[in-house]
Amino acid sequence: MSKLIGDSLPQEAVDLFNKELTTVILSTVTPEGFPHAMPVHLLAAPDGRTIRMALMNAHQTTGNIRDNGKAFITVAEGTDICLGIKGTAKVVREPMEGNPVMCMVEFKVEQVKSDTTPTVIVTEGIRTRHRSDKTAGFFRAMFDELYKG
Repeated sequence: MSKLIGDSLPQEAVDLFNKELTTVILSTVTPEGFPHAMPVHLLAAPDGRTIRMALMNAHQTTGNIRDNGKAFITVAEGTDICLGIKGTAKVVREPMEGNPVMCMVEFKVEQVKSDTTPTVIVTEGIRTRHRSDKTAGFFRAMFDELYKG
């Protein structure tokens, strides 16, 4: 059952984003008004009102952010964390220092709702692994820059 919990992230969500293992679903709005969703792995939360993400410059999601800034983040993660986060996103650095095909997006949190239910418990979120050792180095560079801002 959805319940509004405020206009900033609870501390457990900030901590979760900064663990470098969380994958969220970022939804944006296309020029035609349709939702466009994609998984995002490279994110950090410097505080409860800001989430930084590294996205590809040429991705449809980044174009949607440039067009209208409307965005929504869905989080489903273990120990029963299930959040919907409404906000506004903006490209703040392009290109990123760590990789020229990436840009830094800042998402400003406007509203947070809890979507836990009385019928199921979220025990684990989306888990991924690196395809290569090169990916691990790329992720390290992106996370370091996201933390720096």
